[in-house]
Amino acid sequence: MSSPPVSLAVALATAASGQVLQALGELAEALGTPGMVAKVLVEAKVVLREAEVALERLQTALEDAMAAAALMTPPTLGLNAEGLYRALGAAADASASELERELSRNRRRRWGLWVARTVALVLLLVCAPLLSLDMVREALGVTQESHLVPCLATVTLVCQVALWSAGTSKRHLATAASHQRHQALRYRRLARDVAAATAATAEATEATTAANATLGMLEEVAGHLKTLVDAVTRDLEMAQGFPASARVLGDIVVALGTVMGDKEGMQRLARALEALPGVE
Repeated sequence: MSSPPVSLAVALATAASGQVLQALGELAEALGTPGMVAKVLVEAKVVLREAEVALERLQTALEDAMAAAALMTPPTLGLNAEGLYRALGAAADASASELERELSRNRRRRWGLWVARTVALVLLLVCAPLLSLDMVREALGVTQESHLVPCLATVTLVCQVALWSAGTSKRHLATAASHQRHQALRYRRLARDVAAATAATAEATEATTAANATLGMLEEVAGHLKTLVDAVTRDLEMAQGFPASARVLGDIVVALGTVMGDKEGMQRLARALEALPGVE
C-alpha cells in the first residue's frame, strides 16, 4: 500500500492532468475567436502554475518513497544507470538554459535592429524629398551629390536583412531549446524508471510505478500546455495571427494521438486546429 504522501500527491497530480488537458482544449478553441484569447491565456497560465506545484509535490513524494525503499534493498554492483540518466538530464537542462539565454540576447538584438531600421527609414523618407530642394541643400551646405540618402538607404537595407537573419536564428534557437528540455524530461523519467525498478520491494514497486506513470503523464501534458502558452504569447506580441500557435497545436495533436493515446483530446484539438483561418 502506498504511503499517504504519495497517494495524496498522485491524486492531486491526476486532477491537475485533467485540468491541464481541459485548459489545452479551451486555449486551442479560443484561437478561433481572437477576442477570447487573452482571457483564456491568463486562465491557462494559472492552470499551468498549479500543475507545476502538483508536479513538484509528486516528484518529491516519489523520490522520498524510493529512497525509503532503497534502504531495505541490498546494493547491487554494476553501472549506475540512474546516476547516468540524471547526469544526462542535468546536461540537457544546462544546454537548454544556455540556449534560452541566447534567445533572450537574440530578442534584444532584434529590438535594436528594428529601432535602427525604423529610424533610418524615417530619416530616409524625410531627407530624400527635402534634399531635392535647392534652398534646403544651400541652407545645409550640402551638394546635390550628397551621400546622405544612399547611406540611409544602405543602413535601412542592412538592418532589414539582419532582422530577417535574427528571426531565423530565433526560430532555430527556440526549437533547439525545446528539444533539450524534452530530452532532459525523458532522461529524468528514465532515471526514475531505473530507480523504481531497482530500489523498491514488490509491493512498493507497484505503487511507485503507478505514481511514476502519473508523474510522466502530468509532465507530458504540462509541457504541451507550456509550449502552447509560449507560442500564443509570442503570436499576441507579433499581432499577425497565430501561425506559431497553429504549428505547436499540430505537434500536440500528433503527440496526444500517438505518444499518449488520448483520442478524445486529440480529436478536440484537431477540430480546433481545423477551425483556425489559413489552416488546411
